[in-house]
Amino acid sequence: MLRRSALLTALAVAACAPAQPPPTLGTPAGQGAVTTDQIVTARQDAAAFFARPQAGQPAAAARAIADIEYLAGAVPTDPRWQTAGAGAVTQLAQARSEARRALGIPANAPAQQVIDGLQGAAAALDANDRAAVARALPRGVFTAGPDQTVRRLSQPPRVPSASGALFALAAGSSGGSGR
Repeated sequence: MLRRSALLTALAVAACAPAQPPPTLGTPAGQGAVTTDQIVTARQDAAAFFARPQAGQPAAAARAIADIEYLAGAVPTDPRWQTAGAGAVTQLAQARSEARRALGIPANAPAQQVIDGLQGAAAALDANDRAAVARALPRGVFTAGPDQTVRRLSQPPRVPSASGALFALAAGSSGGSGR
């Protein structure tokens, strides 16, 4: 009953919200055209991180949370993934909410800004560029500020629903992954 209520609430909120295009993930540096389904890649990358999250890897945590953010917005709108089912969609939305709470991201922050910020911060952390980290994590989206957000990513943040959401997505993807 709780899942049904959560799904109905999510659908009602989505119906009232202005139509926005689904979020996108940037192409990693050095890669040309995407040859695989981005949803498959994001699910696999996030699942690898959340299977064994380790402290002291803020860039990896930022990428995994960006993947969750992307999946929560892209899966419900991608016709190839309609077979994923409402359970996977609901669990992805829950995982996104948990990740946002853990990092101090407002619930109403635009998904694309969250994804872009986390991916930009991951690249800046890899380059050891503190100024770029600060630019990637604006306080309007990352309310804890850049330093605290990186500390939270370094712990790494707890997102209890992530593994279940990613498993549900994998289980519901038969025939829709475009692989």
